[in-house]
Amino acid sequence: MPSVPACNVPPHMHCSLRYFFALLLALSPVLVTDSLLAQSEAVGDKVKRKQAEFDQQVRPFLTKYCFDCHSGDAIEGELQLDVLTDAANVATRQRKTWKKVHDQLFGHVMPPQDVDQPSKEERAAIVKWLSHAIDDYDCSGPTDPGYETIRRLTRYEYKNTIRDLLGVEAELADDFPMDDVGYGFDNIGDVLTLSPLLMEKYLTAAEQIAQQVIVTDPLDATVRNKLRAADMQGDGRPYDDGLRFLTTTGGFQGRIKVPAAGEYIVRTRAYADQAGDELAKMSVEIDGQSREFDVRADDENDPADHDFKAKFRAGEAPVRVAFLNDFYDPGNRDRKKRDRNLGVQFVEIIGPMGEDGLQYPEPHRRIFIVTPSKEISEEQAAREILQRLVSRAYRRPATEREVERLWNLVQIGTQRGGRFEHGVQLALTAVLASSQFLFKVEQDPSPDDKDGVHTLNEFELATRLSYFLWSSMPDDELFELAGRNELRANLEPQVRRMLADDKSVALVENFAVQWLQLRNLELMEPDRRLFREWNDGLRDDMLTETKLFLQAVVREDRSVLQLIDADFTFLNERLARHYGIDGVRGDEFQRIGIGPTARGGVLTMGSVLTVTSNPTRTSPVKRGKWVMENILGTPPPDPPADVPELEETSKVNPNLSIREQLAIHRENASCATCHQQMDALGLALENFDGVGGWRERDGRAEIDPAGELPGGATFSGPSELKKVLLSAQKQQF
Repeated sequence: MPSVPACNVPPHMHCSLRYFFALLLALSPVLVTDSLLAQSEAVGDKVKRKQAEFDQQVRPFLTKYCFDCHSGDAIEGELQLDVLTDAANVATRQRKTWKKVHDQLFGHVMPPQDVDQPSKEERAAIVKWLSHAIDDYDCSGPTDPGYETIRRLTRYEYKNTIRDLLGVEAELADDFPMDDVGYGFDNIGDVLTLSPLLMEKYLTAAEQIAQQVIVTDPLDATVRNKLRAADMQGDGRPYDDGLRFLTTTGGFQGRIKVPAAGEYIVRTRAYADQAGDELAKMSVEIDGQSREFDVRADDENDPADHDFKAKFRAGEAPVRVAFLNDFYDPGNRDRKKRDRNLGVQFVEIIGPMGEDGLQYPEPHRRIFIVTPSKEISEEQAAREILQRLVSRAYRRPATEREVERLWNLVQIGTQRGGRFEHGVQLALTAVLASSQFLFKVEQDPSPDDKDGVHTLNEFELATRLSYFLWSSMPDDELFELAGRNELRANLEPQVRRMLADDKSVALVENFAVQWLQLRNLELMEPDRRLFREWNDGLRDDMLTETKLFLQAVVREDRSVLQLIDADFTFLNERLARHYGIDGVRGDEFQRIGIGPTARGGVLTMGSVLTVTSNPTRTSPVKRGKWVMENILGTPPPDPPADVPELEETSKVNPNLSIREQLAIHRENASCATCHQQMDALGLALENFDGVGGWRERDGRAEIDPAGELPGGATFSGPSELKKVLLSAQKQQF
């Protein structure tokens, strides 16, 4: 079980996203695992005092207000509290349970409204004790975060990793099966499966990517200067596709650029209409050097290349192509043999030949950091190539055994294809299909020791860091620091460097978009008869606004609280018109200052408001639930199975407003506890319609956005709701 570095939280923490992420990454081996459990606890007087407080304050409170439903055999919500007697476990192995108790008490969700309620002072005292106890970490020594489930790369991570490893876009990943989602995210190891279909897709992608990035024919890596026959001057008829067609003896000429002195391949692509007893003959002359060819190809859709080698000086060289043996027999019974003609598509020079003339694409050069030569054998070159490639692909130093096995594949591939590049291509295919590449693997030095705690090695820490901030593999700087065991000592500077990198857009594209549930925006289909302004362009604009805003908060080192309320956003003309904001022109997004308006922050953005609505109307319940889950971290429990949907309530009296329908819904005692907070939060956003436009009325009913949260905080609309979230609920957010 990996441990984490000690954490030192300054007394006056600057509440910015960059500091938050720096702290989060310092603790990442804890915070990204499934559990924050099993923290080591101080001993002695502190433990005794804590236990005494628990026995004298907490347990009597639970006995009076909670045990009726959460003790013995008939427990509700699968939560049994009477067995939790050890205060030392509040911040360790029982932390998740006590956090739930704290949140339910803090939000006035429990006890249910139809039973005896604690006084304001009683509730506040227990919430305060639990808050301190839950966060009472001992940061001075190693921590035990529990086991992290090994997981494969998501589709998004796979594409980014291929991009950063090889320098190509892995478009094939778009055809992979959709990643399984757990707890709202698609990178949860416990739910990410590996189906036979996905394994087939991985193998196919590995083969095709290896073929794409490695050039096996040197001719494909040489400079090609091409001259279309139709662009030359002389006999024959030119066509738009570049073809020049000669129906009688004659020729055409032009000039071609020679980039450097050396030996080149001269290639002419042509076909012929055959007639008579001999094949059509073509001569090609360039800079005084010529060759004569029999043109055997007789299909304009399948012409043939006619090559010869020649040496040229740098500069421009004259080119001439001629048809030498016209033949015409109009009386031949076979109509295809009556006329001999020549069609020429182009003349090109390929070179100069030799290593100095080769221009391999960048992905190929990334792999072939060395090539076999008189001084370097194929085995030496292969091992050097594989050592670097495998270390980067597996995100840790390659072992001798791994390199040896892949060297064997290089030999097999070389024998099959005839060139060294074919062998490396086969080895790369194996690397990309390996579990060490496809999965994030962390090695436990003592896997049989259930109580063993070890520190993540530097390469594992680099991998967690890069996949959190970039959704991709570590870069060279992280690898170098990890190799020198200096990453931990430079953790915060590296976090800041990585956040400033363009690849940190993954925090928005992958993390934030999932956190805000905005992937669902693509699936939303508001009723266009009711929301006439809705279209796919507006949908895209809404998502762009949110992404640009989130990027600005990160890049500009702004407070995380600005996610709730900010004085700026990003708009183009279409979205600004939808919001009722004047002065924005054009399709390009602009940074816009927001004055005294209800807009500002993610809660009031069209993207969030649309995904929390129904196709024909708003949904205060969905919006309130969204705020509870994504802003306050206190998701309500699932509704009882026997409770009717709100739509059924509306059928009783369709003239009732949403607020009145929800009031009827809350008359059910089993609904009232959760809906008291959920409905208030959602109704505060009712001035925004189902696609985020501002309104004062819902049909004939005037909108009343006022509300009160459990605990007494009141507000009269979205602006005041944000103030409450930034004050009374600030710490919870």
